[in-house]
Order: sequence, then structure tokens, then C-alpha cells
Amino acid sequence: MSIDLGRAVSRIDLHVHTTASDGTLGPSETIAIASQTRVEVVGLADHDTLDGIEAALSAGRQHGVTVVPGVEINTDYGPAEAHVLGYFVDHASPQLNEVLQDIRRRRLERAREIIARLDRLGLRLEERRVLELAAGGSVGRPHVARALVEAGYVSSGGEAFTRYIGRGRPAYVPRYRLTPQAAAAAIHAAGGIAVLAHPAKVGDDLLIESLIEQGIEGLEAFHPDHGQAQSRHYVALARQRGLLVTGGTDSHGPHSERPVAIGAVAVPQWVWPTLLEYASGAARRSGARPRRG
Repeated sequence: MSIDLGRAVSRIDLHVHTTASDGTLGPSETIAIASQTRVEVVGLADHDTLDGIEAALSAGRQHGVTVVPGVEINTDYGPAEAHVLGYFVDHASPQLNEVLQDIRRRRLERAREIIARLDRLGLRLEERRVLELAAGGSVGRPHVARALVEAGYVSSGGEAFTRYIGRGRPAYVPRYRLTPQAAAAAIHAAGGIAVLAHPAKVGDDLLIESLIEQGIEGLEAFHPDHGQAQSRHYVALARQRGLLVTGGTDSHGPHSERPVAIGAVAVPQWVWPTLLEYASGAARRSGARPRRG
């Protein structure tokens, strides 16, 4: 099967997912494609798991791509859902792995309840098939959506969410509510840097200000869901509050529901050295070196 690699507009992409969570390409393949498209720095940020990092680091050494070990942790804060990115994490950290393992266990329980609710609606899915689609990674609603498409109940993953498994729909099950503060604390315990992903999805600057007080050290200003005005706004807010600025595609691979090519979001060149300098400084203060490929 041929893969449309797209054309990178940036050498930096600090937000990429793989099959370790809900992406559609494996960690090694993801880094190989980044190399082919001349993306030089990739931040691996799978949902609630560090399982893809070792393979990505190895592929990064092979292809000459700098891989930033990371994670994306979904949290809830008041009325908003806040995703917290962790960069330069030690993927062997017992504390972070324990938190993520608990989240993944609860994800599996949630998936089972969603499958049960779908069954009561007359939409029968095999749990085994949903887990196969997760391919050993962190299971989530996108895998249930793919199973619904595969079974012919819906024509697309988007329809699966809109009709059945999205918030407020008949098979929706609320997820485990981890707080941003707990996510940031786990990231910091692993020597990492906590960054608020796609802040426009939080939408309220007052909420963002409150999140900063809970340990957020940066804002993902550059993202496919941000227009230029929003990116400028979050860069200005970050500078006003002395925060880091990051950016990336949030790519889930070419076969995902909304494919975005790695490197397709224009992330300014200054973002990477600023992040690296901060990470190195934090590492020096703790007596460790930042983990990167």
C-alpha cells in the first residue's frame, strides 16, 4: 500500500502519535517517514503510554532524526478537557508509568462498557476485535469507531462519534477524570516538561491562566486547529507569562480519520532551540541529562 507522505513545511513537529496509542503507523515507520519528508525533530506524544518511545529513539538514531520522548495525558478541568503534553520524560520512570498504567486500565474498562452499551443498541462488536485494532496500544474510542466502521454500522469514524460514542450520545461513557495538576506532577517526576496541548480547545484564557498555576510550563501555540490569529495570541500569552512555546501536527498517520502529514504545520525554527535550552537547564538543575535521540 502506498502512503502519501505529504510535503513538510516545517523541520519541527513536536506532536505525533503512533500505533502505541491511536495512530495508524508504528513508531519506527513514523520516524522513517519524518526522515523522508526532511523533518528533523519529532516529539512522540502517544496518549497515556510510553510504549513507543524505545522503538522511536532507535529509528531516530538510524535515520538521523531527533526524537523527543513524550506523552499526551488527557485530563479534565472544570467544564473543559485539557490535554497535557510531557516532553523529555524518562520513559523508565516508575511514577509516570504507574500513573499511565492506571489510566490504560481505566481506558480498557471504559471501552468494555461502551461495547456493552452498543450491544444494547443492537450494534454487536467483539471486544477481541477492538483490542486487535488497538494492536497492543492504549485502547480508546477511535478503536471502537474503527470496529463500528469495519462491521458496517457506520460509514466513517466521524459518524461513529456523532451517532453513538461521542459525548452525549447513547453509548458514550465518561472517562476517568485525572486532573491537569496530577498529570503535570507525574511528568515532572519523570524529569519532563508539561505543556498544554492545543489551548484553543480549552478556549478560555482564564482557565488557561489557572492551568499555568497548576504546573503548565508551555503552550502549544502552533496546531492544525489554530488559525494564525490564535497562534499569535498564544505566543503572546506564553511570552507574557514566561512560558515555552511548542507546536506540531497532532498527526495520527495517513490512514486516520483526519490525516495530517508529519511536518505539515509551520512551527518556527526558534521553538526547538528554546525548548532544548530549557530542558537542558532543567536537567542541569536536577543533575540529569535530557533524554533525546
